[in-house]
Amino acid sequence: RKSSVESPVPRRVRVELPLPRADAQDGDEDAIVYLGVHGQAADWSGGMAQRLRVTKRLIENDMLDGYNDSTEYLGLLDRDADGMGVWKVGSSMTCVTHPSDTTMEYLVKLARGDYGKTVTEKSHILVVVNAFWSGNGESVGQPWEFQLKRDAKALLSEWSWEKVYACRRTRSAAGVEGTLVRRYPGRWMLFNANGSSVVREWDDEPSNREIAESLNEDAGRPEAVGWNRDAANTSRDDDVIT
Repeated sequence: RKSSVESPVPRRVRVELPLPRADAQDGDEDAIVYLGVHGQAADWSGGMAQRLRVTKRLIENDMLDGYNDSTEYLGLLDRDADGMGVWKVGSSMTCVTHPSDTTMEYLVKLARGDYGKTVTEKSHILVVVNAFWSGNGESVGQPWEFQLKRDAKALLSEWSWEKVYACRRTRSAAGVEGTLVRRYPGRWMLFNANGSSVVREWDDEPSNREIAESLNEDAGRPEAVGWNRDAANTSRDDDVIT
């Protein structure tokens, strides 16, 4: 879509790639499957190292396809930055994987130029892939790391992180699955389980609750037993939040 008013190109962006099952065989790697929140339901027996190997293949074979001549994989961002691989894409883009609450200090260092000043240039694009930090830095680091929390809050809340691509398999508590897709600058679109129809669209990223309600309504499923919208109607004895 084109607008008469030019919108600024996002310089701090997020990409959410769908991961295959940890035990996927040849031919099954492209299947979009539900792996829980941030893929945590997958059996990553090799931890973040295994997850990085899988994500690295997706990035180099698909996401950065077409940038091959200018792309260089630099290895781990830092010795202790578990799962945080980094790519140099020409002189105008840096790509890093899996920043989280526990590794946020390394993303902070990257963004402020500790690993090289190029990333601090106004025209430079910093891409984070399959990040799973929570909130705006409240859960970052140890309780006593006040400066890190302040730095993380500044990085996560003051910068506008645009999720330019997302492909996420979702599932309601009632067991109804769907796929949430967004391609910048388009809207967020929720497809039904087999991808044959759009269940609902949003301008902004929907909450898990909105996704679940839309999937259940489309499939004619009632809410999962034990869920009450109003917490005042939830009994510890009779109800279980799923």
